[in-house]
Amino acid sequence: MKKNLLIAVLLLLTVSSVWAKDYNVETKKFKSWGEAQFDAETATITFTKNWQGGGWWLSRLDCSAYDCVVIEFEEALPMDVMFMATYSAKDDKDQKIKSKVKVPAGKKKAVLELEPAYKNSVDGLGISATKAGVVKLKSLNLKEKK
Repeated sequence: MKKNLLIAVLLLLTVSSVWAKDYNVETKKFKSWGEAQFDAETATITFTKNWQGGGWWLSRLDCSAYDCVVIEFEEALPMDVMFMATYSAKDDKDQKIKSKVKVPAGKKKAVLELEPAYKNSVDGLGISATKAGVVKLKSLNLKEKK
């Protein structure tokens, strides 16, 4: 009986680890910059001016197991937004290296490819808007390419 129970638990752990490939970035840990506002209960970002925004500090998270970050919004975007990953590594001008993707108005989802050479140490993810407006996050996940 104990042996069967142990086998069942090990199988469950194996199966759940296979399914648990995505890493959910906790959207409630968003920190705004400029005059942008964030409502953690509704995951709503209010951009009060152009190029205001915020982000998620990942504290040099090792993202080697992931290829991209997928951000989804509840509704189509009312403005263009810039979504980015900031790495711990710096360029020759001593600026942190970033990957960016522009998400056009009208879209609900974007995929940001992580830089293979730098994804072992990601400082954070950020978002800013081209003009004032409101967006509601649906999900934010690090994913393996399929």
